[in-house]
Amino acid sequence: MRNKILIAGLCAVALLLATGCARQVEVVKLYHDSASVGKSYQRFLVLDISSDPRRQQMFEDEIVSELQRERVEAFESHPALDASDGVLQREIDTLSEEFGADAILVTHIAAIDTRVDVEEGREDIISTCRHGDPFDYFLYDHEVLKEPDTVAFAHTVIVVSNLYDAATQQRVWSIQSTCFDKASMSEVLLDESEAIVRQLKIDKLIK
Repeated sequence: MRNKILIAGLCAVALLLATGCARQVEVVKLYHDSASVGKSYQRFLVLDISSDPRRQQMFEDEIVSELQRERVEAFESHPALDASDGVLQREIDTLSEEFGADAILVTHIAAIDTRVDVEEGREDIISTCRHGDPFDYFLYDHEVLKEPDTVAFAHTVIVVSNLYDAATQQRVWSIQSTCFDKASMSEVLLDESEAIVRQLKIDKLIK
């Protein structure tokens, strides 16, 4: 009986841990070229197509950091390419050649849904006696203290990522990754970067 109770307890703990560690990014594979299955890449040029140069820089930096944690060489495109004005294929190819990249990873945010929750602040009245009869209301000074409203954001973001073979310029892999209910875009970009690189590893496109 004691063993059964112990096993049940361990199962309950495992379930709680699994629930607590559940990933908040859902990944759907859109394409994987059958001819490229089994081929891995070691040197990436990372390009995020964004109308916001700051977001392009942040996203590329996060992805490059994640790739480097997997001991894969990677380079950001933003020092040389400003994607907010559009990017030409020849510009990407030239930069790829300069870095000696064997793969080009192109990402873009396909959709952003932001939910805003506003919680009204409370009002408190503080009364201070000006001396005299304490039961006389008019002998008190009253100060109204109002707490500010609390605003919380929940971002749900869909990113589409495409991987190209630098030598052939052919697309070899595409995924759609959806990050749910994050308080800030910096959290979104971090989680999306982790999910993209994790899927590259799962699909053996990096070792």
